[in-house]
Amino acid sequence: MRKYNYALLLVLILLGVSSCKKSFLDRVPSDYINETEVFGDINNAEGFLNNIYTAIPSWNYGAGNSYVTAAMTDEAKQRWANGAVLFNTGAWNPSNFSPLGDDWTNAYAKIRACNLFLTNFDQIPEDPNVPSRKARLKGEALMLRAFYHFVLFRGWGKIPIMDKPLSPATDGDAVFLKRSEYSEVVGFIENDLNAAMQNLPAKQDAGLWGRATKTICQAIKSRLFLYYASTLFNPANDAARWQKAATLAKEALDAALAQGYTLEPKYADAFLKYANTECIWGRNIGTGAGSGIDQVMQPLGYSGWTNCGPIQDFVDAFEMKNGLPIQNAASGWDPKHPYKDRDPRFYATVLYPGATWKNRKINIYSNDKDNANEPGTNYWWRKYMTESLNLSNSSGGVNKSFSIFRTAELMLNYAEAQNELAGADASVYGAINPIRKRAGMPDIPTGLTKEEMREVIRHERRIELAFEGLRFWDVRRWKIAEVVDNRPIYGVNYTISSTNATDTTFTYFEAQKRVFDKTKHYFLPIPQGEIDKLNGKNPDFKQTEGW
Repeated sequence: MRKYNYALLLVLILLGVSSCKKSFLDRVPSDYINETEVFGDINNAEGFLNNIYTAIPSWNYGAGNSYVTAAMTDEAKQRWANGAVLFNTGAWNPSNFSPLGDDWTNAYAKIRACNLFLTNFDQIPEDPNVPSRKARLKGEALMLRAFYHFVLFRGWGKIPIMDKPLSPATDGDAVFLKRSEYSEVVGFIENDLNAAMQNLPAKQDAGLWGRATKTICQAIKSRLFLYYASTLFNPANDAARWQKAATLAKEALDAALAQGYTLEPKYADAFLKYANTECIWGRNIGTGAGSGIDQVMQPLGYSGWTNCGPIQDFVDAFEMKNGLPIQNAASGWDPKHPYKDRDPRFYATVLYPGATWKNRKINIYSNDKDNANEPGTNYWWRKYMTESLNLSNSSGGVNKSFSIFRTAELMLNYAEAQNELAGADASVYGAINPIRKRAGMPDIPTGLTKEEMREVIRHERRIELAFEGLRFWDVRRWKIAEVVDNRPIYGVNYTISSTNATDTTFTYFEAQKRVFDKTKHYFLPIPQGEIDKLNGKNPDFKQTEGW
């Protein structure tokens, strides 16, 4: 593992709740103090714990952030040349797959911090004013250790389990670590989550929004066991894994609903409202001004940077409002008006040529034309974008949050696991149809087979959870990345007839050739620097197969 000497310098993050209810996950370091001072004072200990939250995912940071992973799968294309380009063209290797490689080092750094906290837990004094505070902090540390192990399991599968800190003076002991089997890793994460749940409230007070809860632990278990039951980790299709995945997904969903985590009445509000009703665990992402999400994603003509645009295949995946795919001759799709009468989630997710945005239509040949040397797809994110925000002067913004877990995902987790276990029974329809109803879409047709329902669920996950950092991992656990991420992607152009202003012809250009090697790309390589440290010292610590 990378060496981190937390005994020398420990980050203390000031506590206190700001007037805008700023999340504890978004505070900044203010001081450096020694280990005895940290764990001898419960306020300092909580400040140390706060710092462990800083690598959890957001739209632009941590655990395979949503906009970079969107550009590494069949959701989007990144316009700027960086790690995503190397990844998509197959040119990546153990030395150059940032930012995903950062997940390894960041996760293990935070896991080590969790272990330091838990090792020193008995030194922390009780808070006489809040008797449950110390126990809550232990629950948070256990949940965070579990979550960061899940991040590693998701990307690398067989990983070293870290259940105690390695002293900086004896870091050579790391050579005895080995990559544990899937079942061991999953069992360790589950045990940590179960222990955490004994010390955590089901829901935090508003002032502690974003901190660990029992309900978040249940959500993590839902995702963990869904992945563990999926083809990548379960090639023999062990039904017992699907049974557990379905059970835990149902428990997580019921717990979330019992705590008031209900679907927002309007789909777009799940991404434009701070601490919205269906956000089980999230991060404050501010108003989107400055270098925020609106700045990075909006078209150039609106003072945005248009960094990461949806691809044509993703646009084509949205059904017509009548529930039929555009490829169906009965759908009513018109190639002259390709964006008309689509699933309402399309208009909340994608900005397209001719769309009205901030009181004018997007025009790819004038205001909103990309730089020639950094071409995009002529589509832009609408999800998370605040229309009232003026990027030129940072006015009109609204505080909003990025959901790490939200109720709609739990509903889809249950639908998938239950369908794989028992087929398309009434409970599967009951989990999916409310999501579609909220979006303004018709119910799923009745009488579907397990195989037909599987495709429906995968479609719903792609549409409902777009740009939330989940699709990248979904196509891997289903083992379909070798198809969907192994072909050219396209953008759009259009021409308007000189004699008839309503006669528009849309053409589609190849934006990038993508490569996915099924012999090695399903799991990530260990960063080469980590391998080099242990070269010749630890025969059990091996590079990921194929790398």
